[in-house]
Amino acid sequence: MKTTKVALRKMMILKACLILFIPVFFLSSCMLSSVRLNQIPQPLPSAKLRIHVVAVTSGNHPSGAWKVPPEEYASNMARSTARMLQNLGIYEVVPASDVQLVLGDRKIAAWEWKRNDWALAKEVGKAVHADYILCTERSFKLHLQQDFSLINLHTGSTFNVSNYLPRPMTDDQSIMAMMRVNYRTLFKSAQSDLLKTALNKGKAVSEEMKPVASGKGEGDVKKPGKEHLEVTAKQKIEEEPQDIIVSAKAKPEEKQLTAEEKQIAFEKEMEKVLTAQNTKQHGSRIVVYDFDSAESLRIVGLILAEALREELYKLGGFVLVNRENMAQVMDERKLQQSGLVNEKQAIKLGEWMAASEAVTGKIAFIGSSSILQVKRIDIRTMGTLSLGSLKCKAGEEDELLTTMPELARKLTQLQKQQQGAKQ
Repeated sequence: MKTTKVALRKMMILKACLILFIPVFFLSSCMLSSVRLNQIPQPLPSAKLRIHVVAVTSGNHPSGAWKVPPEEYASNMARSTARMLQNLGIYEVVPASDVQLVLGDRKIAAWEWKRNDWALAKEVGKAVHADYILCTERSFKLHLQQDFSLINLHTGSTFNVSNYLPRPMTDDQSIMAMMRVNYRTLFKSAQSDLLKTALNKGKAVSEEMKPVASGKGEGDVKKPGKEHLEVTAKQKIEEEPQDIIVSAKAKPEEKQLTAEEKQIAFEKEMEKVLTAQNTKQHGSRIVVYDFDSAESLRIVGLILAEALREELYKLGGFVLVNRENMAQVMDERKLQQSGLVNEKQAIKLGEWMAASEAVTGKIAFIGSSSILQVKRIDIRTMGTLSLGSLKCKAGEEDELLTTMPELARKLTQLQKQQQGAKQ
């Protein structure tokens, strides 16, 4: 009898807990929908990839407080990310003013942003007409942890980077290097997806920008369309000797690294970045210019140029002029990189940046194919050091990324041979 009463009491307690839990769960699940989002106008047509940045802090630092409080961290991350990405010319970061218009006066807590796999961040990203959301989270478990997620709002494709900073490396310089390594790793893993999105946006914007058909009055002026731009690029390609054309291959399936292997790779890259910051680099100083292309392929060309820079950086033997320095010189000279089709002008700009070599390239449609041709130039002699070309089906330019390492090796082959002979 006593056992029955105890069992009955337990049953009643369980029922009471369930009765309390159900409304709490229901209310918490509805909190996401209670965040009413305002509508803002569609931004002007642009082929750039629009990114909404969300930065959150989880947990507490062992000392009881972070060096930078969560609100300031979120603001700093948005600003630094915007500065870094916008210098590349590929991206535009959603301004804080647009996010405020969508959210109104509502303050969003870290757990609200993260809940249901960043569901609210995705909704806000769509409301501000972003193509991607970049979610960053800092936390402290055993070490300083940083987690990045880049999510394609059109397809749902997600790319993640997660690692920690060992305890001896918690100074400001190491934290900044950690961010740079994480950004580089994240955007490298998403390159193909970014390029596909840029290709689709470029085509859509090109269609929108076509002049509306009208009568042929005296005041009508025919604007140069996509066809004219492609023919011009085709002529430029055909004028150059076709040294090597490599057909793009299907991307091989990459080996999935364990968390431990990823952390080891991260620490090696950190060491490389910190060493480069603290020691004088050796090798030819080289500037890689944005690739010339038709307007519909402009952002695609920028992504491919950035991919080539990454491959040259990995090969070593060069001191690369970074994109920020290039942008500064271009701004000072009131010039745009998209207009660098003149080789003499490219060489002159290289001299202003104290570069000894320059890489120029152009991408164009020829028939049903896209061809990327790249040239490495000696700035002092104006001579061509090496040539290389990649080829793929039109509309499948993301496949060019798979053969970018081979192109980089071909461009630097002569230099590697010369270095080997000296040794």
